[in-house]
Formats: sequence, C-alpha cells, structure tokens
Amino acid sequence: MNFLLTLQNVSVLFTLIVIGYLVGKLNWVTASGQKEITKLVLNVTMPATIILAMQVPFSLERVQNILILLGIMLACYIFMFIVGWLVTKLFPGSPGQKDIFHMGMLLSNTSFMGYPIVLALLGDDALFYAVICGGFLFEIISWTLGIHIIGRNVAGNKGGLKNAILNPGVLSIAVGGILFLTNISIPEPLFSTMNLLSRATSPLAMLVVGLILSRSNIKEALKDWRIYVASAIKLFINPLAILFTLKFLGFDGIFIVIPVMLLSMPTAAYIAMFSDNLGNDKSLASQLVFVCSLLSLISIPIIGTLIL
Repeated sequence: MNFLLTLQNVSVLFTLIVIGYLVGKLNWVTASGQKEITKLVLNVTMPATIILAMQVPFSLERVQNILILLGIMLACYIFMFIVGWLVTKLFPGSPGQKDIFHMGMLLSNTSFMGYPIVLALLGDDALFYAVICGGFLFEIISWTLGIHIIGRNVAGNKGGLKNAILNPGVLSIAVGGILFLTNISIPEPLFSTMNLLSRATSPLAMLVVGLILSRSNIKEALKDWRIYVASAIKLFINPLAILFTLKFLGFDGIFIVIPVMLLSMPTAAYIAMFSDNLGNDKSLASQLVFVCSLLSLISIPIIGTLIL
C-alpha cells in the first residue's frame, strides 16, 4: 500500500477541519451561517455527489459482483450496529450522547477517504464497486437509520424514521439508481453543473466540522475516554474482525479490500452535521469526528498493510 498517498488523504481531511476551526474562532462564519452551510451540504452538494457516483455504464457482468458485495457490506453493517449498541450500553451519558457514539462507530467517512484508498489499491473497476455497493448502503443507512437514531431522543424529532425516508439523501439515491439501471446519462450542461457542486461536498463538510469544533471544548474531547473507546472500535476492532472473518470464509480481492477499507475509515462528518441539524449534542459529535480522524493517521496504514 502507498503509505504516502494514504497519509496525504488523511492529512487533507484534517487540514480542512483545522481551517474550519480557525474560521470559526475568527468569527468569519457565525453560528447561524454554520447551520446554513450544513443545510447546503445536506440538501444540495451531497445529493449531486450521490447521483454522479452512480453515473456508470450498466452491464450484467457486474451484477453478480455487486450482489455479493452488497451482501457482505450489509452483514458488516449489521455486525457493527450490534457491537455499537452493546458498547454504548456501558457508556455513561444522556440517551442522545449514546446515540451519537452508536452511529459514530457505525458510519464511516466513505467517499472522501475510502474511495481514494480503494482506487490506489485496486484501480478504477474496484472504485466502481466501492461507489455502487459501499456508497449505496452507506447513504441509505446514514439518511434513514442514522437520522432516526441521532434525532430520536431530541425534542421535536419524534417519528424521525418516517421523515428520514423523504429527504434529499434517499431521494438522490433513488434518482441515481434509476439512471444507472436504465443506463441514462445526465446531459450537458446539467452534468457539469452537478459535477461542480459535487466537488464542493468534501471541503464544505470538513469545514463544517471545524466550525462546530471552534464552538466546542477540544480539551474536553481529549479527556473524554468514551471517544477513545469508540475510535478504537471504529478504527481497529471492527475492521480487524471483518478482515479475519472474510479471509476465513475464503474471500479475496475486492471482496475484502472494499468492505474493510471503507468501513475502517474514521467517523463520518455526517454525524456532526446531522447532530447540528437535528439539535443533538453537536459539540460531542464534532469532537468524535475530530479525534477519530486524527487517530486514523495511524490506523489506516496498519489496516492497509494487513489487507495486502
């Protein structure tokens, strides 16, 4: 594995968070402006990213691999959900905080960090499967279960599961899926417009995390043992369990690299943005994303070496 490429991707993520933090400390973006940027990402740029990721030629030859990978990824998510549920039972804190840790151990930074690393390991064809299989399930789970869990213990968010079904994330997956199955390409100039919007997703999402961090207590994050436990499970324990299980079952190639690498990425920025949008503990959520992303500088090269 190319360690320099891996470290570069992680460092870019961390640098964007730091920039967002400085912008917030300098008060160049207010708290209300931060919330508006969050809505912009969740409702505009991220849907563009999702739809474009599914703009690939359809072929029956790929269907079998897609179905196998979807099955593997789904089984992994079920395993990680159960682990997170059991671990958070032991955590002190409010129900809302436990929900953040639960989803923080489940949802990974799939697109910004996972995709480039899969591309470096196995090339363009593997990236297609990563987007279709890993990205598809990630978005579905994030925008339904993720929103429901993070918002369920917040006043005014009762019935969140019903509301989660009709949101830009799930609707964009539906649109992208229809275009993929019918082999329809988005025409110009709409494609170029969506491509420009898509490129804004990663930097804006990381800047939002930094902005939220600028209004939270980082010293408290570094003192919170729950964050370290959750990060260790997210970055090491779950990926290693998945890796050894898949090897034991006889899988190789993309059937190991894609699930393990995508699911070993640090906690998704969605956790912080959803918490901010739904009124949960956004400071804790951003602290978890921050610390987990920092620790991934160590974990990702280790996991990558074990895969090869």
